[in-house]
Amino acid sequence: MLGNVYWDARDVVLALLCVVSVYTDVTTGKIKNWLTFPVMAAGVALAPLAAPNWWEGAAGLGCAFAVGVLFWKVLPALKPGDVKMLMAAGSLLGPQAAIRAILLSAILFFPVGIAVLVARGRVRNFFRVARNYIREPGKQDPDTTVIIHAPVIAAGIVLARLQSWPELW
Repeated sequence: MLGNVYWDARDVVLALLCVVSVYTDVTTGKIKNWLTFPVMAAGVALAPLAAPNWWEGAAGLGCAFAVGVLFWKVLPALKPGDVKMLMAAGSLLGPQAAIRAILLSAILFFPVGIAVLVARGRVRNFFRVARNYIREPGKQDPDTTVIIHAPVIAAGIVLARLQSWPELW
């Protein structure tokens, strides 16, 4: 136990998910299906053994799917691999922590994005790209600065796991 967080087998799988996802996203630009789908299955399978309720793995996967698809399709901020990483984490965390992980990741994207733009000297470019996106949502601007999502998502997942629900909000 660390603070008020109890550790179990799901945390080992969650740590492996985060480390391998960050590695593959940084090196290849993709989060691999061979990682995310087995972790989703493991999260659902481990829930009856370790979670307070037997259904928490499936509910966490479903919550992460619903919110993740929103960030993928409606607000195209995530790629499909990012959503699958969130779903895999959701199956291990349960529904409340899955939603917390997504919200914390979204909050972390802002300062990380600004830092990347400043480091690359592209802050002025951001406003032009945003204006063009509002005018033509389906058209990708070639000057768009891309941020690798997995490290930020992994940070959100870890923070959600370490923080209990009542103390965060």
